[in-house]
Amino acid sequence: MRLAQAGPALPVRFLPVKRGSVVSDSIERIDFPEHENPVTVFSGPGAIGQAAGLLADLGAQRVMIVCGQTVAGLPAAKALADSAKANGAVRVFDQVEPDPSDVTCAAGGTAARDFGAEAIVGIGGGSSMDAAKAIAAEAIQAGWTQSQDNPGQPTEVDFEPLPTILIPTTAGTASEVTPFSVIIYTETKRKLVLSHPKLYAKYALLDPELLSTCSPQVRMAAGMDALTHAIESYVSKQATEQTRRRALEAIRMLAPHLVRAVEAPGDMAAQQQVQEGAMIAGLAFSKSRLGIVHAMALPLSALFQVPHGVANALLLPYGMRFNAEAAAPLYADIAEACGIEISGLTASQAAITLIEHVEQLGRAIGAPTRMAEVGVEEAAIPQMAQDAMPSAHIACNPRTPGMDDLIELYTEAY
Repeated sequence: MRLAQAGPALPVRFLPVKRGSVVSDSIERIDFPEHENPVTVFSGPGAIGQAAGLLADLGAQRVMIVCGQTVAGLPAAKALADSAKANGAVRVFDQVEPDPSDVTCAAGGTAARDFGAEAIVGIGGGSSMDAAKAIAAEAIQAGWTQSQDNPGQPTEVDFEPLPTILIPTTAGTASEVTPFSVIIYTETKRKLVLSHPKLYAKYALLDPELLSTCSPQVRMAAGMDALTHAIESYVSKQATEQTRRRALEAIRMLAPHLVRAVEAPGDMAAQQQVQEGAMIAGLAFSKSRLGIVHAMALPLSALFQVPHGVANALLLPYGMRFNAEAAAPLYADIAEACGIEISGLTASQAAITLIEHVEQLGRAIGAPTRMAEVGVEEAAIPQMAQDAMPSAHIACNPRTPGMDDLIELYTEAY
């Protein structure tokens, strides 16, 4: 069998950043050709320094910074607040928890309205950026977040949220370039993915120096989350030629640099490769959606507070094995993008080789392999399967699972 060849990589770098007559060789401006992705990205060491100028461009004199308490204490976050004060007043809302809740987003919206915020800056991991997007909407319409607790129904935004600038301190979720906001609903104990074009940020600042502020465990979880995004996007039923080209490009950047990025926080070349790879994976899955791994990961966070990236890292090999019979030629493409030698192998053999490679990569960077390791209770498996089934990711999976399949996979992973 002749294996399908990986498509050519899309160019992702464009013009250097220019402010007046100043040109930075270390920072690049990245614009995307699609009309539906309006985010302008600045990438490179020191990119966080662009925030003050961009806020001035937005005409925002009252800015609310959204983050968690740990990030709020970082020198980079304090410097960000100081620089934003050059344009006017700044308030820091540092109450974002891992997996932000509807209650937190409502509180953030109230704080933004009371302050008279004209823009939101989210800095941190995916949780802070997701919360920032929801708070930008909540600031305009009180109660908006709670009103979106409708599993299986489209997110509704019939107004313009506050403009947002997103600054990731991890390389995983790609929330900075997606229209998604993942929220935990406290009363119903559901974790839902809100999605609407009006949730896109105006700007994203990718500064690899910020990744060194994370622990190795956080870099592991974020990196495996990004790899899961790219793999699930590539095999999604909704994938297009463009999303698959981008997913493969993300894999080419992530796979060979992930171990180094986890182990060597000061290696800026590795950090930037992983950070931009995660971003490109986000461009892909924001159009293609994802699959069974993400659907199954959501209940682990909602019921047992397992960090999203950890849940994906744990479940990825199980989901890939379930999909192997339906996606073997596509997994062969991914194997090539990972640099795996598959000449002479059938597509099925290449798929198994890829899955084993992913398992080895996870072990090399400290990913858990069983749900019991992260505090999941076996008795909750039927409930988790029931909660995962309505996810929109299920419809995109290359092999359609039933409730019994999800229960079996959770049991295998336990």
